[in-house]
Amino acid sequence: MDDRPLETGARGRADVRADVRADVPADADVHAVVRRLADVLEPPPVWCGPDEAEIHDVVIAEPGEALDGAAGALVLAVGARGAEAVDMVAAAAEAGAGALAVRVGGDGLPEAVRAAAEAAPIAVIGLPRGLRWDRAEAEVRAVLAAPAGEFAPSRGGDLFSLAQTVATLTQGLVSLEDGAHRVLAYAGPVDEADELRRATILGRSCPEPYLALLRRLGVHQRVRAGDEVVTVDEQPDLGARRRLVIGINAGRRPLGTIWVQEGARPLAEHAPQMLRGAARIAAVQLVDHYFQGDPGARLASREELSHGLLTGRFDAAALAAHLGIDPAAGADVVAVDLREPGEDGDAVRADARRAEAAGIVSVHVAAHRENALVAQACGQIYAVLPTPTTAAPPPPAPSSPYEDETPLVRWADELVVTLRRLTGTRVQAVLAGRAERLADVPAVKLRGHRALQLLARTPETTVGTHTRLAPALLIRDTLELLDRSPRLRFPAVAALLTRDRDQGTDLARSLLLYLDAFGDVTAVAKRLNVHPNTLRYRVRRAVALTGLDLDDPEHRLAATLQLRLDLDARDLTDPAFPGA
Repeated sequence: MDDRPLETGARGRADVRADVRADVPADADVHAVVRRLADVLEPPPVWCGPDEAEIHDVVIAEPGEALDGAAGALVLAVGARGAEAVDMVAAAAEAGAGALAVRVGGDGLPEAVRAAAEAAPIAVIGLPRGLRWDRAEAEVRAVLAAPAGEFAPSRGGDLFSLAQTVATLTQGLVSLEDGAHRVLAYAGPVDEADELRRATILGRSCPEPYLALLRRLGVHQRVRAGDEVVTVDEQPDLGARRRLVIGINAGRRPLGTIWVQEGARPLAEHAPQMLRGAARIAAVQLVDHYFQGDPGARLASREELSHGLLTGRFDAAALAAHLGIDPAAGADVVAVDLREPGEDGDAVRADARRAEAAGIVSVHVAAHRENALVAQACGQIYAVLPTPTTAAPPPPAPSSPYEDETPLVRWADELVVTLRRLTGTRVQAVLAGRAERLADVPAVKLRGHRALQLLARTPETTVGTHTRLAPALLIRDTLELLDRSPRLRFPAVAALLTRDRDQGTDLARSLLLYLDAFGDVTAVAKRLNVHPNTLRYRVRRAVALTGLDLDDPEHRLAATLQLRLDLDARDLTDPAFPGA
């Protein structure tokens, strides 16, 4: 038998995170193991012998060591050379091992080893010299950790939803693949798919000629090294248009890849950033798939935990540990409202639109900051962005209270512009502020909810911040307290509104706008569409009827509060609560 390199038709399994347990019940055939190793090793392994044997464990053994318990395992033959390697081939076959791995040089497997493998028969894999045995063990266990059928399309709805979101944001055709290049989910217009994409989706796996090209270009090594977005140029001879690819990684453990094919129009300018965010989300979902049984139930559980952190229903420290966040870390909270029209009364449709928008927010926020969480509450979408905890000295104090909000405001504005374009509604967002600890997130979330209610007064505004809205929120809260305490009133000013209603005058409203404008008669008269002298008369008349002393700051403040309360300023066309 000749040494066999990687061949087409491998039945691979996906890779998973570094702490894979040895007792995970799963099998993989020899070909799947070889194919996985070919993607991560340089030069790739060679092999000979049958490929139908199933491997369910990895055993490390030295020459002469008893192979008890090696049945169905891949035996890593440490230090086996020459005759010792031949003896270990026979011993592994006798013990019922699925395969044996030895180190080889540039000439491939020795003839004696190949002959012993054929006689046994047993598959023998030749690994390149210089490869650490512990790394070989880890890579093989990664293959074994994904049970067969784990990613059947019927169980990958969350991944298909993510693929659709990425396709929408990048303007391309998207596919998610596991570590063995098996297609998990895909999205995008069918009529724009190139030959390679059609072959990949129909065959549920990337064709070998393209994989060989990627290995020659070192694409797999690059995407497994971090969050680099790699461009693969058009390959006309392979029927492949230009593509972007990023690795889905959990720490140093690669899980798969996300591909975006360029279709009839160029990819969006921010496509690389969106891919980084999508890769972080996909990593969580793939780990959920591998380790928690039903993926739909697992993902719902994570969303429920995020909602619990947002609303304070669960212990923040316990939730933080479960979600992989430092409980001592602070977190920025951003609140988003789609401003959906409520006249259709279709709650189901509104929920679907909000869920789709939440997916878009998730990709954007994951691209902006790691470990970010997104949850829906009160008909709105909330993003919780944990701040990294470092030992670095604190930055210098900002020159204004708004300076340190600028990067987040810029990000939120980009998000709102995207959502407005995709939803067709006047989406708004509010930077609710920073929770110093995760346990403070619910209080900050409530601030965001109230600030969004306030921001609705100015629908042209895309993003507001609690810092800028704080004065208006203070006045609103004060008015609500006054409304619940009827005994706290300025009777003379309250009577002014009653007189207006009885006599058809507009003294109270004119006085309120005059006070709001610091006595700028010209501006208020223009706003009311009256002559300045008419406004002056109204103010003098209101002062005479109420006994106000406009030179007294307490009189001015009390009159303003009473007028806003009695005029129900929150419902006025002219916003008494200015936006950001």
